[in-house]
Amino acid sequence: LPNRVWLPWDSNTPRVFWFISIHQIINTLFACYIDVGMDTLIFGLFLQTCAQLEIFENRLHKLIINKTVRDLGRKLSTSNKDEVEMSEIVRHHLIIYKYAKKVNIIYNQVFFFQFFESILVLCTCIYYLTKHINKLSELATFFIYTICMFVQIYIYCWSGNEVILKSTSVGDAIYCTGWPLLPVNEQKDLLLIMMRSTIPITFTSSFLITLSLESYGSILKTSYSAFNVLTH
Repeated sequence: LPNRVWLPWDSNTPRVFWFISIHQIINTLFACYIDVGMDTLIFGLFLQTCAQLEIFENRLHKLIINKTVRDLGRKLSTSNKDEVEMSEIVRHHLIIYKYAKKVNIIYNQVFFFQFFESILVLCTCIYYLTKHINKLSELATFFIYTICMFVQIYIYCWSGNEVILKSTSVGDAIYCTGWPLLPVNEQKDLLLIMMRSTIPITFTSSFLITLSLESYGSILKTSYSAFNVLTH
């Protein structure tokens, strides 16, 4: 059979054997689709946060250029329309933080179980590789599966780390614009955005692990420590 399983009946007969084999193959395919779909969903939500921050910076940079060119070239004062546009920029920044907070609230328990399960699987796979496998074909299969688990955790941590870097770079992006040429009230709005960007957007695993590359290194160290406990 494709997978080791205990059955309450004899699986040596052709009909039963093929029925169980097809059933296991279909279950494996569905499990792969669900697993890949879940990982890409989380990955997409994280990158959506980075994309919105990129859009925010581009909109803000374009707005500041248009306002400074108009004010310096045409000697016109700020209009109500521009005030609305600046208020929309501020509102956009707040919505990005609300979006990230909502995603974190919905999926933080999922992150916790995912990391806990991944650490157990990694330790078990490595222990099984070192102790119980002698055939090269089985070794290759488990080795590829172990690498996939490492990559799966890395995708979560890398995308979370990108969100942290992108959210903290907003203040630098604002500072590199022509903000001194804006009215005082709009400078205050930008100052509040810059102060808010000093606190990065983070995605956590049940308030225990922050998804970042630093946490990825900590997870690998924890897995190695657990593996040493299993071997001794």
